Amino acid sequence: MGTTLRSRLLLSYVAVLLILLALVGFVLLAFLATRPLPTDEIISDLTAVLLDVRAAEGARLGAGGQQSGMGWRARLSAYEQLLTDYLEALSAQRGVRALLIDGDGTVRYDSKGELAAGASVTLVEQTPLVPTNRMRLNTLVQGRFRDPQGDEWLYVAQPLFPVMMEMSLDLPYLTVAAPVPRATLREVFRVFGGTFLRPLAQAGLIALVIAAALSVLIAESVARPLRRMSVAARRIASGDYRQRVRVEGPREVQALARAFNDMAEQVAVAQQAQRDFLANVSHDLRTPLTSIQGFSQAIAEGVASDPAAARRAAQIIHDETARLHRMVESLLDLARLEAGHLELRRQSLALGDLLRGVGESLSVKAREHQLDLVLSIPPDLPRVPGDGDRLAQVFTNLLDNAIKHTPAGGSVTLSATATRDGVTVTVRDTGEGIPPEDLSRIFERFYQVDKSRRRNAESGLGLGLAIARQIVEAHGGTIKVSSTVGQGSTFTVWLPLKAAF
Repeated sequence: MGTTLRSRLLLSYVAVLLILLALVGFVLLAFLATRPLPTDEIISDLTAVLLDVRAAEGARLGAGGQQSGMGWRARLSAYEQLLTDYLEALSAQRGVRALLIDGDGTVRYDSKGELAAGASVTLVEQTPLVPTNRMRLNTLVQGRFRDPQGDEWLYVAQPLFPVMMEMSLDLPYLTVAAPVPRATLREVFRVFGGTFLRPLAQAGLIALVIAAALSVLIAESVARPLRRMSVAARRIASGDYRQRVRVEGPREVQALARAFNDMAEQVAVAQQAQRDFLANVSHDLRTPLTSIQGFSQAIAEGVASDPAAARRAAQIIHDETARLHRMVESLLDLARLEAGHLELRRQSLALGDLLRGVGESLSVKAREHQLDLVLSIPPDLPRVPGDGDRLAQVFTNLLDNAIKHTPAGGSVTLSATATRDGVTVTVRDTGEGIPPEDLSRIFERFYQVDKSRRRNAESGLGLGLAIARQIVEAHGGTIKVSSTVGQGSTFTVWLPLKAAF
């Protein structure tokens, strides 16, 4: 449990639901705890007790009061004495609090003994249960009073009168009271449990079922494309680089699918470049090695016996060895640059002098190709920080490529301009141009635009531009290319005025 995406989503939904329900329940309980608890049931119980008391005391005490020959006030006093004795026994028996209270709140009797005769209570609220009527002697009132200790009590009361008593007398109220219920947790559960908490639990159970169904749907929408990516990744690992996945699912999964397809495309390109590299290296190594082997064998066997033939064989061996050396150095340079192990000799460079030197070194080759080499280097070009040898390698490579791919009668221009925070160097030619499908891959290692072109001593391994990009980026600069087939190409290098390495 919890090892699959579906189970984790389900567990997370359940956890969120439980936390949410607990939070809602806590807030609900806190809210209910601040609300007054219902008192209708308590008032009903008190009313029933009061009516039972009146029925009992009327039957037992009313007749005795009438047989006496005393006056009304004397009879009332005697009646109260008999009633308090009865209420004391009744309170102990039934567990109620009975009081005799005057209309102004003065206590005449308290069955609990907490309020002495003459003490006062504050009548907080008084509402008729049965409206007052001159023809009705059994008027009932309900309300609240606060005792001297500050405790509040609910009560139901009725004027106390003996049978046939004059209605003009100021009579006390026979009162039955109960404490105002406090909103404790137990009381809240008891009163509101069936009303709120049970529906809340039922709603939570329904939400849990819905969450489980949603988790399955959402997990499947996420897991399905992930499973397809997993299968495609295993097939790519086994050598099938044509694998691509459908872009579907949530936005993040779609982004992952697009990234996977881009990665698969790059892997395929890298594999193709590696195959091209092996083919190029095999071809480029075979030609000089064959020449070296043939001419060295001719010298060893005495075929090139005259000095002129021997010198010619030795020169060919020297040239082919130099070509092999350049190839190996290019591979080592690229490996060190990509690994970040190539150290640059940092110094302040007069970039204008460096560019003019590169242009002059290739001017002879440009004349041999019947090209017009134009140098547009301002004399006040600012100095830049960098490695002079490596930057000369970059511009030599760009200018040499431009000369190679520009037909006779064309022109090659090397120019430079200062910007606010750097120097921009441009190599422009009027040559054959680069096809659009090759333009985005021109800086990839081992990539060559014309793979069918007859290879010769001047053709390389497709490493020059890859090395140039690595060197420029190591200086904190950028290199870009734009081209139109049949009209030429333009390489633009920007170098910062402040050191970035």
